[in-house]
Amino acid sequence: MTLSRFPSEEILRRIETVCMNVTESIAKGEVPELSYSSRSSWEVVSFNEQVGIVLPEERKLVRVRLDNKQSVKSFGKITRVLNIVYKLIQEDRYCTKRDIYYQSPDMFGSQSVIDNVVDNVACMLEVSRWKLHILATCKGLVAGDLQFYDGQGRHVDCNRTKMGVQIPAHDKDMLYLHTDAQLVLVVEKDATFQNLLTEDFCEHFGKVIIITGKGFPDVGTRLLLRKIWDKFKLPVFAVVDADPHGIEIMLVYKYGSKNQAFENQHLTVPGLKWLGILPTDIVKLSLQKNSLQSLSDGDLQKLTDILQRPYTTPHSSFALQVEMMIQSGLKAELQCLDSLDSSYLARVYLPSKIHGGDWI
Repeated sequence: MTLSRFPSEEILRRIETVCMNVTESIAKGEVPELSYSSRSSWEVVSFNEQVGIVLPEERKLVRVRLDNKQSVKSFGKITRVLNIVYKLIQEDRYCTKRDIYYQSPDMFGSQSVIDNVVDNVACMLEVSRWKLHILATCKGLVAGDLQFYDGQGRHVDCNRTKMGVQIPAHDKDMLYLHTDAQLVLVVEKDATFQNLLTEDFCEHFGKVIIITGKGFPDVGTRLLLRKIWDKFKLPVFAVVDADPHGIEIMLVYKYGSKNQAFENQHLTVPGLKWLGILPTDIVKLSLQKNSLQSLSDGDLQKLTDILQRPYTTPHSSFALQVEMMIQSGLKAELQCLDSLDSSYLARVYLPSKIHGGDWI
């Protein structure tokens, strides 16, 4: 399936078709049904090296029917969001997921429910989520050699920041991107991002773009990274903790998540490289045991799960790094490099890794 870049009129037509099908089912005395592709497990998604995690040609469908007590509430939530999306597109307005929650808090119950319903609606209509005029608050930051214009025509220069520029939530505010950067660094944590800015990494290293999603990345952050990769063909490097959570975050940037399998083609960067911290770096740098942590049972289960995913090739460099972490029973946060020197990450570790080609 190829997600559409259709104009708003096409999305309105698709919503109308869904509603018409429900109405016709009721008129015929049949049970109304809504359906969308399942993304509940790794078994129902596929892997494409050029894209990442995608939906297969033959898809397992989730069917939401009005004759099923368990799905009646889901049916109501989906139709409610369809109604909101239809009005937003008609009026060319945007709202946040939080706005939708407060319109009907008793119906949705929590913010996480809204997130799931919006994902399912986008999947059902086969459009990217940001085309629904429903925005999630973007927490990501960008700094370095990047300029763009927002939807109001304002020029944004990411060089002129001491703490990072807030990444827009929608591609309408990421227009006319320009950069002379040599590469992009994607860092897991805001603390690492701020450390690199404090250490003037961009000035010392050269022209570079630095991005952080402040942990697990939101759609806006992933969308901007993909647009940069598409347009400028720059090498992209991930700097994350050497632990299951950091590896998971890197894999979402690289291959996407299974829940977003219907739109990963607009969000993933399959060319992304794992720069560090690599499990092999723990040994190379002789990091002291008191700066490391032991893997929990949950960590070990997560790493085992990662090794079984469709994008993990047995005996590949990536798989060997994960296996090494399991065997050592240890994990390391980026902050452990401070035990060597407070400026070690920005002045020594990253430059030597990048210039030395030491990545996975």
